Amino acid sequence: MSRDFSIEQLLRWRAESAEAEAPPAPGAAALLDRVRPWWDIWPERFRATSKRLAGIQVSYGYAMSEPVAGRSGYPVPTLVSRDEEDLEAPARVLYLSVRDGRLRLRFQLDPIPRTEPGFEVTFVSDDDSSPVLSAYASLSVDNEYRVDAELPEELAKIWETLKVTDRMPFRFILRPVPE
Repeated sequence: MSRDFSIEQLLRWRAESAEAEAPPAPGAAALLDRVRPWWDIWPERFRATSKRLAGIQVSYGYAMSEPVAGRSGYPVPTLVSRDEEDLEAPARVLYLSVRDGRLRLRFQLDPIPRTEPGFEVTFVSDDDSSPVLSAYASLSVDNEYRVDAELPEELAKIWETLKVTDRMPFRFILRPVPE
């Protein structure tokens, strides 16, 4: 058995064939579109969704005749936005911590419509219905969703005093993340 070509030639041939088989690289505009938030890409859809979200009223009572099972925090109006439908499902904030510019949040949908493996969470200001943050929420134990995101400095200063029992200054738009 003889080698007619060297390892270097074999590696160059393999690199050239892989380059020929690779799909074309996306253009600059396509790359920029991938990092733009969805509300910039579809402003009409965001306006319609945020208008519906602003209309959601959630009641919260300290003295309830039938207590909610398990831990419960202040309910946050939430809209689960799928392509075919939007579903109202208030979220209960179970844990909230803002430290060193990072938001750590756990919430549970109430009632749980479906357990998605993850959501893109858009935090919408309760005051003016403008988007303030986008983060990823992953499913963890007991059907809770966990968010760990870096906050802009001005938002971190405002939110670091929040407690789970406080009325939240935001609402959620949840968009399922494809698997």
